[in-house]
Amino acid sequence: MKKRITSFILTGLMICSLASCGNAKQTEISVQTTAAETLILGQKSEPGEKYTLYLGLNDKDTYEQIINTEEALEKANLICAKHAGGYTQLSARGGWTNDDGTLGHENTIVYVVYDISEENLKAMLDEFLKEFNQSSVLVEKETTAHIYYSGN
Repeated sequence: MKKRITSFILTGLMICSLASCGNAKQTEISVQTTAAETLILGQKSEPGEKYTLYLGLNDKDTYEQIINTEEALEKANLICAKHAGGYTQLSARGGWTNDDGTLGHENTIVYVVYDISEENLKAMLDEFLKEFNQSSVLVEKETTAHIYYSGN
């Protein structure tokens, strides 16, 4: 299980790395930090909590994907929308080495959710566990500063 969770983390990091590739001048963001506030592009930012969730689609009992990916996305998106004010959904594929040396794979749904209460987050995760027959969902939490940029 430890190898499986590690593979989810690595998959998520690869996705984030790919999203940040490109011309450095095009992706450069000016961030100034003071004790009182954080400015992003000259705009006062909002503090918040960002959660990244990794929902594997292999059934915990059969170790195989039972629900097809499109149906799983529809169900998981409805659950996420029910508990979070908004979300970003990414599709990923994780891999790991089993104890017997064989390579395992799993389709994974990744959600990025900002400023959700722990009560709503727990309710969402409990629904994921039940609906997809999972033993766990990997959850990362980060403190962030963010803005909604809408131009000059």
